Amino acid sequence: MLSVLICSKVFSRPQTITALAARHGIDHAVRSADSGEEALTMLVTRPAEVVVLDAAVALSCGAAFLARMRATWPRTAIIVMGVDGPHLTAQAVDAGARGVFGTGDHADELVSALVCSMLANWPRPSVPAQRPAASEYGTMPTERELGVLRAMSDGLSNAEIARLLFLSEDTVKSHARRLYRKLGVRDRAHAVAAGFRTGMLL
Repeated sequence: MLSVLICSKVFSRPQTITALAARHGIDHAVRSADSGEEALTMLVTRPAEVVVLDAAVALSCGAAFLARMRATWPRTAIIVMGVDGPHLTAQAVDAGARGVFGTGDHADELVSALVCSMLANWPRPSVPAQRPAASEYGTMPTERELGVLRAMSDGLSNAEIARLLFLSEDTVKSHARRLYRKLGVRDRAHAVAAGFRTGMLL
C-alpha cells in the first residue's frame, strides 16, 4: 500500500491529512516528521512513495534539502506546500518536486484531498508483507540500527550513512557492531543478506 510521509513546521497540516485519511480507514499509511533530519531518518528506515514537505523545510538552503532527498529517493513523489511566489515555485520544480502548492486559504485542503485520493486508489498487495516481531537470531534491531541496515543495503559507506543520518562516523560504526551482534553476522554483506532473509529489508 502507498505510504505517505509529511514533514511540516505548520502544526495543522499533518493533522489535516491524517484526519482525512482516517475517514477512509487509511490513516495507518500516513506518518509525520517534525524536522527535515527526522524525515530523512524515517525514510531510511522505511521509504515512502509520497513525501509532503513544508516549503520552509524543502527550500531551506536554496532547495538543497529537496534536491538531496530527490537524489537519494528518485522514485519518491515529493509535494511541496506553502510556496510563496513564482521564484520559489521554480526552485522547487527545478529541485525535483512533483507538485507545488501556494499559501492560499485552501492549500491544506487541496493537498489533503490529493494525498487521500492517491491513498484510496493505490493498488494494494494481495498478501501484505509483514515485518517480523524479532530477529531469528535474538533481539530486534532498533529503528536507528534498521536505518543503518537499510543504508548498507543501498551500498552506502559508513561516511555516507553518517551524513545521511546526521551522525558521526564512529556512531554509525557502533550501530553497525550492535547490529551484527543481534543478527549473528560477521560483516555488512552478511547483515544485508540476513535483513532480506528475515524480512527486515523488504
